[in-house]
Amino acid sequence: MDTKTMKDIKIQGVPVIPFMIMFVIIMVSVYTECLGDDILSTVAFLLALGGILFEIGNKIPVFNKWVGGGSMLAMMVPSWMVYKELIPPKYVEATVNFYDGISFQTLFICFLMAGSLLVIEKNTLVKSIVKYIPTILAGIVTACIFGIIAGAVMGYDVADIVCNYVLPIMGGGNGAGAVPMSQVYAEVTGGDKDAFYAKAIAILTFANILCIVVAALLNGLGKQFPKLTGDSTQLMRDSSSNAVKDKNVELPKASLRECANGFLWVGAVFAAACVIKNFAPKVAGASIHQYAWFVLLLAILNVADVIPLYVRSGIKTVTDLFTKNWSGVVFAGIGIALTDFSEFISVINMDTLVISLAVVIGAVVGTAAFGFLLGLYPVDAAVTAGLCMANRGGGGDVVVLGAAERMELMSYAAISSRIGGAIVLIIASIIFGILY
Repeated sequence: MDTKTMKDIKIQGVPVIPFMIMFVIIMVSVYTECLGDDILSTVAFLLALGGILFEIGNKIPVFNKWVGGGSMLAMMVPSWMVYKELIPPKYVEATVNFYDGISFQTLFICFLMAGSLLVIEKNTLVKSIVKYIPTILAGIVTACIFGIIAGAVMGYDVADIVCNYVLPIMGGGNGAGAVPMSQVYAEVTGGDKDAFYAKAIAILTFANILCIVVAALLNGLGKQFPKLTGDSTQLMRDSSSNAVKDKNVELPKASLRECANGFLWVGAVFAAACVIKNFAPKVAGASIHQYAWFVLLLAILNVADVIPLYVRSGIKTVTDLFTKNWSGVVFAGIGIALTDFSEFISVINMDTLVISLAVVIGAVVGTAAFGFLLGLYPVDAAVTAGLCMANRGGGGDVVVLGAAERMELMSYAAISSRIGGAIVLIIASIIFGILY
């Protein structure tokens, strides 16, 4: 490798040579236990360990396209290291405290939801709700039916299939899906959220791979039968100007002031969601989780055009920091604090593959059929309202839409992952309360 090429390589936005120097310094301080357990030390540790794993995972052929790439490697290797006791307990405890004690995961989840939802242009959101949200709901129902049937054949009970397979798969991904759902599970049932999450992410990984394969097959089906799809840029069977295409809000460039304002706005909306959750009546004996209220409030504020564009830009900039340059902190932290490696491995079997496939097929059948009845192209409805609900969220959306050659429908994918995910959180709050 020549010098010029080496200079061009970056890890988490840092040139490779200075990154590796800092990596060695941080790892030496970890394994001599000279590093502290404060927030700065914990972030430095996670940036170093997770950052290098994230970049390696994104460079591994096949793995980077089919199994989750950098995010998966950055989660599972640290989880395995904890399992093998290869990370000093001091830093495992510090990471758990960072994620659970002061709850960095809440900050990350809220910005991920806000940063995704607030960039969807409000007219796209409004026009989609009438036909698109019911299509998502239909997909959830048929995914549940197909999953229960497959599970019954294999000897699983209904509660296990719905709570441990259908809801995690259809929950809108990982960061804004499986992670908050594990918190909902723990709050409603009193169960172990880490054990629930470890199983959920394993099942979701299976489903994500299946979604990519099915997306490519649906793309081929659309080419073979053109009447089942449009021009790959629109969802509704309406060739007029009323057809909704992907459109995001054009945001101004954010300054540090706008980023700071973003924290205040996101915090205020989350606070309002907590208040609503506290006073809202229970449904089937269970409270609707604050994350669900948070997303619904964001949708209302978006449609009402209440949040200024400069604030949205600040929120999106902070979100990009977390998802692009802090990937190591996010995913390595999830691996150490939330993912029980032994639980993850225990779920990887043929039963999981079969049931996950049944859930994915159910989502496709339901969204294609119901979407067609509501005036949507069945192939495009199945890809966005079905597969983009059943994959690994934002990263999964990109790969699924790429496999289906429908990148222009990204806003609908975002609605699936965020609004659809919030709907599943509401459903999960109720279902967990009824079945457990």
